[in-house]
Amino acid sequence: MLSSTTPDHNGRRGISRIHPAAVLFWLLIIFAPFICAALLQFFTGSSVRQLDAWNTTWNDEVGYNRVVVLLRNEFTPRGMAGYNEAAPAHLPYGPYNIFTYLPYFVISFATGITTHNFIYYSNVILAVLACLLFVILVRPGVREGFYAAVFLAMYLVAGRYIWSGMSEGSYSFFLILFTALALWLMKNPQASSRGQGAALFAMILSVFFWNTMRPYYFPLLLVPLYLLLRKKSRLSVPAKILFVILIGLSAAGSLGLYFFFTNYNVAHYFTQNSPAQTLRALIGGPVTALIRQILSTNLQALREVLGYLRAGRWAGGITILYLFQSLLLLFLLIRSLLAREKARDGRCAVIFLMLLAGAAVYEANVVLYSPVQLHRMMLAITLSYGLLLAVLGGWERLVSQIALIVLMAFLFVQAPGNFAFPQINEDTLSASQEADLKLTFRGILPLADDPWDNTIAKLVEESDMQWEFMLPSYASLNVCQAAYMQEHLTDGTLKSKFVLLPASSDLCDVCAGHGWPVVWEGYGRLMYQLRD
Repeated sequence: MLSSTTPDHNGRRGISRIHPAAVLFWLLIIFAPFICAALLQFFTGSSVRQLDAWNTTWNDEVGYNRVVVLLRNEFTPRGMAGYNEAAPAHLPYGPYNIFTYLPYFVISFATGITTHNFIYYSNVILAVLACLLFVILVRPGVREGFYAAVFLAMYLVAGRYIWSGMSEGSYSFFLILFTALALWLMKNPQASSRGQGAALFAMILSVFFWNTMRPYYFPLLLVPLYLLLRKKSRLSVPAKILFVILIGLSAAGSLGLYFFFTNYNVAHYFTQNSPAQTLRALIGGPVTALIRQILSTNLQALREVLGYLRAGRWAGGITILYLFQSLLLLFLLIRSLLAREKARDGRCAVIFLMLLAGAAVYEANVVLYSPVQLHRMMLAITLSYGLLLAVLGGWERLVSQIALIVLMAFLFVQAPGNFAFPQINEDTLSASQEADLKLTFRGILPLADDPWDNTIAKLVEESDMQWEFMLPSYASLNVCQAAYMQEHLTDGTLKSKFVLLPASSDLCDVCAGHGWPVVWEGYGRLMYQLRD
């Protein structure tokens, strides 16, 4: 047996035994992202060793890559990224606010920014670090460690996102850390006031960062508020008052920063109404209209989820998992209320508040944002719920694991290709081709003082976007609807200096009719220069 020191009921350090099996499960938890990768490779035939971000059909990865490269090179944008050329008050970084990219910007100094896949590597680092912190803080026993390891290894939706280069890797990191800190505070009521204060501060900071990225998650602050004010808290009254103020500032500050960035630094992207505008319209109208909107959007969300499941898409599975986990946590809450010896560790309040926060996040996304995106928004919530069940649950955690395995098996049978990694193939450019393409684009798009001269207007695309990695980091892409492009190309009022079109598009005839020259051709696309 391994040994470690743990505080007794008087706060003194004592010796406790660590079972070797627990250590094994700790290692499995820490390296769960790689176990996910191995399972995905087994089921899909795609390999982490053949990863290539250029060959993805998910255009978001291109955007994350370009923004981090921009932060590392120019730091401030020099072109206009946005939607239908709607310009914000200040130059935008892209469709999301800058807090989304901060974790990747920091880790990029370790990974570098020259490889195609540095966003993947950043996600893996974040995932492994989150799992390591979970083990250090929670120190799960044999049974807890087993269920946590199985859950994380089988939660392949998170694994797919980590290995796809999407920013959900950072969301998952923040909420795994948040959950681990909550469990640590529950398990260590005799920890020093300095330790408890540091844990609470980290929880609040995690929500601040996450809520500034997605402005729906501030209800999670109810958890550190409870852990701060409960009787077992060792913080002094002045310290508690300061933390209450900090929690309020965190909620208000993160929301304020989000709306500052979205109103002044980010143009509306893929939608004409922001969540804030939708919320104002609902609150300003009659109560009956608000109720109708909530009911109709929830029914629409269920229809979307069922449609995803019928199509074998894992995006529907994540919502089903969230709803099932919520039911299991509700059962666990009821059982904990009846078990007095367990209720004293604070689990009842923590479970209740996490359920409340999850429901608030779910409804905010459904009513204010888009049911189509529920799978992305609830990803970290289901990770947190799964870990809570693994550590605190009884029979609920076994049922949770069985349900997860059945769900994943169903999705893999239905459409295993949805989980495949983007792979190196015949379309991957050589190093010399990359260098030539970069040099070509530098010549076509020299840095200019007018931000619209550093901007390329383009239609919405979802595939074959490898060439965009070779654009100068100061050059921005402005996504436009076909109708908008038709109107402004026809009358010659497009703001962007360059326009990118599929070679087969009728809009190419419009550009040719104006006499605009083709300055680049490749990947089935033509780039026109609209002015000198």
